[in-house]
Amino acid sequence: MPTFHYWAKKGPQDTVEGSLEAGSRAGVIAHLAGLGYTPVRITETAASTGQHQRPAARLRPARVPVRQLNQFTRQFASLIRSQVPILRALMILKEQNTHAQLHPILHAIAEGIRQGQTLSEALQKHPKAFSSLYVSLAQTGEVAGILDEVLNRLAAQADREESMRAKINGALAYPVFVAGVGVLTVVFLLTFVMPRLLKLFVGFGGRLPLPTKILIFLSHGMSQAWFWMAAALGVVFVFAIFKARQDQIQSWTDRIVLRLPLAGPLVLQLELARFARSFGLLLDHGVPILRATEIAIPVVRNRVIRQQLARLPAHLREGNTLASGLKGMPMMTPFVMNTIAIGEETGKIGEALIEIASFYELEVERLLDLLSALLEPAMILFVGGIVGFIVMATLLPIFEMSSVIR
Repeated sequence: MPTFHYWAKKGPQDTVEGSLEAGSRAGVIAHLAGLGYTPVRITETAASTGQHQRPAARLRPARVPVRQLNQFTRQFASLIRSQVPILRALMILKEQNTHAQLHPILHAIAEGIRQGQTLSEALQKHPKAFSSLYVSLAQTGEVAGILDEVLNRLAAQADREESMRAKINGALAYPVFVAGVGVLTVVFLLTFVMPRLLKLFVGFGGRLPLPTKILIFLSHGMSQAWFWMAAALGVVFVFAIFKARQDQIQSWTDRIVLRLPLAGPLVLQLELARFARSFGLLLDHGVPILRATEIAIPVVRNRVIRQQLARLPAHLREGNTLASGLKGMPMMTPFVMNTIAIGEETGKIGEALIEIASFYELEVERLLDLLSALLEPAMILFVGGIVGFIVMATLLPIFEMSSVIR
């Protein structure tokens, strides 16, 4: 297919230049008209002239932060809604955006569209930045002419996930801070304060209480260089094993997390909400159910739940219903199965899935409040208990010596 070099205008001052592979000049003109440009000059680049397009710079796969991607999505949707052509909108956003990862990606996407690719095809070349969910919905929006609506819903979903992530971090921030301060306090007491104080007890002789003996043993061990060397080697060894067997360890830890009293239901409901909302979003925009299932499953982060859901596509290919495929999965609740069954009967599976997602998102917020209320006093009691043990082990010999003196 020949390559054409074109010059085109958008408005009285804006000029666009680029190259495009097409069957004829008419194809180039049609493509430019679709982008909202007026062709000025089109020349065919002959292979014999030795003119070659400069190869596009290879981008290293980069994961764009959620906040940056969400901001780009909202701005892109606003420009599309204002009837700005896709290429022009991307060029505007590229000029406005200076983020180290997103800026070169936007440049590459704009170049791809300039060369005749569709938006979804250009996005698909950057899987680290744009998920399969994002790409599929963008393709649906292009075909149906509702790209701005699709982008707004993608941004709304990203906002929802970011808000949930912030709530989880907020619930864990205080307990983690208390635990960190407690660990540093205990290490300081055992390595700097106790060795000097416990020498007095050893010098007095006599029989020391059991808590004091335990404290002396711990303090002596943590004061030695070999302890810290062994601890460092242990951390390196555990890290090496984790990297070498990341899949196995991740599956094991995911299974353990699902069995924990409060964290298990929290993770399960969070993953069900994430899967249901992504699945419902795809179905609401006309993506076939089998393809929507294959796209929505990777959204789930817990590997145990994802492995169970991975059986769904094969079940649907056999002509079975979605509700029957979910019925045999241990992590599925009756509410999910019954709601989806009713959605299939009424032909509103997408709405049913969105309802499931909304319900479980409210449940996750309730569990987060409960978890936060329980973790904070629990961590304070735990750290206080350790410090109390150190104080008790220090004071017991003093009480015994005072009784002997009397």
